[in-house]
Amino acid sequence: MPCLTLPRAPSSATLNLLSNALWDLRIGGVSEGRRHASHQAQGRANGAKDGAGKRLGAKKSGGEYVVPGNILYKQRGTLWFPGENCFMGRDHTIHAGVPGYVRYYRDPARHPTHKFIGIALAKDQALPTPPHAASRRQLGMLAYQMPKPAPPASAGLLTHDPSNPISIRQVSNDARSKIVRRARKGGEDTVVTLRPGYQYRQANYEIGRAAERKEQEAKARGRTTRVYPEFVPGDRFAAWRKRGLRKARMAEQRASRGKKAKR
Repeated sequence: MPCLTLPRAPSSATLNLLSNALWDLRIGGVSEGRRHASHQAQGRANGAKDGAGKRLGAKKSGGEYVVPGNILYKQRGTLWFPGENCFMGRDHTIHAGVPGYVRYYRDPARHPTHKFIGIALAKDQALPTPPHAASRRQLGMLAYQMPKPAPPASAGLLTHDPSNPISIRQVSNDARSKIVRRARKGGEDTVVTLRPGYQYRQANYEIGRAAERKEQEAKARGRTTRVYPEFVPGDRFAAWRKRGLRKARMAEQRASRGKKAKR
């Protein structure tokens, strides 16, 4: 019967020697980093977010002049409430409703704790307006007492003077509302009116007639301001003759070029 022999186990000294020899060749474990799923913990790819918090707050200071539609205060919620001549937008933004001066104030009669932003129509006006105070006019108008009409004269006192005729004509409302000023330009008075865009300037028709007026003044002195005096605007017969001569000259040039090519 064959005898089975078991392999001898290595001694501890041998194992320690082998472990020290293979220490440099040992492969260490892979270090793993943890990534927590917190909000914006890992930064942004395209820069920081431009949140609304950087754009909130007062946009106009107290006493500053504004026009309708200007933003006075941007907020989330109602830290400030719209006062006189102001209104609030959908995102609680307070806008100016009329042209005037910004006022930050409190109104205990309206609410004990609310803070209001209003528009004063005059630079020295204080808000809130007392409840029984006279209302200030808007649209730039001032209080004015209309003159009393003169009493009508009797028919027997009326006399007709043919040397002083009086002509009355109806003036449109547009013409009444225009403000006429005179500006000196080039030694002569120029009539300028208030045009669209809130600026005083000449009408386009008057600007277009400036060259024609200068030409008439030069003709009165026996001169001309035209670069080509031989050209007369509106003379269609002279233009027809020049067009015929130009066509004949071009035909002659084409014929001469054809003869040179054949040679």
